Amino acid sequence: MTRAVYVFVALTFAAVASAQTVLDRVVARVGDDSIFSTDVRAAVGLGVVELSDSPDPEEAALEGLIERRLMLKEIFRGTTPEPDAEAIEEEVRRMKSYAAATLKTLMTANGIDDALLHRFARDTLRIQLYLDTRFPRVDVNDDEARQYYRAHPDAFRRNGELMTFDQAAAPAHELASRQRRDARIDQWIEGLRRRTQITRPVSSPAAPR
Repeated sequence: MTRAVYVFVALTFAAVASAQTVLDRVVARVGDDSIFSTDVRAAVGLGVVELSDSPDPEEAALEGLIERRLMLKEIFRGTTPEPDAEAIEEEVRRMKSYAAATLKTLMTANGIDDALLHRFARDTLRIQLYLDTRFPRVDVNDDEARQYYRAHPDAFRRNGELMTFDQAAAPAHELASRQRRDARIDQWIEGLRRRTQITRPVSSPAAPR
């Protein structure tokens, strides 16, 4: 091999290494845990976190992953029930279905293998089990359901027409209950944020603009 070829090969490996460094750059730290750009792209592609029609999916995914890490760190402090094996497989199937035709490319580009898919699924179910235990459904009375109905009329339209409260009573109770539960969970997560150092490199593409 000539010296020129050696130089070419060395430069090629250096370029590949540089590209991999950029690909796997740290975009946030939650305590001692790092979140990488590949984690964000995997979360978006597999539907690991809720994006809620965000105009910036990577930013929404990063915030979701930060909350996910905060919850898992808290969950692992104690003893948590292990998710059912079939439930894990079902969650893996859901993620694969969510990625659909992009699954193979997504997994290759972001270093995801079957073991990592199962870890994602297991962690998702651990969080759900923990939240269901710590924050069970809270019943609301008719007045609270009616307040929700009045505050969210668009949620109670049928064929463009606003339903009466009597017609909307059941979903109004359910949605009001869910809102109260979500508020309690959000308050808990805010407490976790206050107790944990969270940093985001300025160069992160998912950092606030």
